[in-house]
Amino acid sequence: MIICLSVRLERLAQNFLQMASLSLDGVNGEAVLEIIRESKVFLELTAIDLDVESAFELAQMQRQLSRWHIHWWSTWASDSSRLEISTLSQTWANRIREIAGVLV
Repeated sequence: MIICLSVRLERLAQNFLQMASLSLDGVNGEAVLEIIRESKVFLELTAIDLDVESAFELAQMQRQLSRWHIHWWSTWASDSSRLEISTLSQTWANRIREIAGVLV
């Protein structure tokens, strides 16, 4: 099943907003980790259908998600890292929606 580009972008934005919210407390580590795993896949599947500049931005997001994923439990244990996850996730959600808006 092929999911249209606008649906993939909206799903990514929703994932990032959910990560931003869940990262503000320290009890949702497993849920955020699952969102990270799913988002890495969506980023890869979505980037191939975008212009080079937007695809590069998505690749940068994916790289950061991979860094968090590799060191997940030490990252999650840090208040400052969870705040970074929340802040970046919010920024990424906004950027994904900007990219989607240009495509509409």
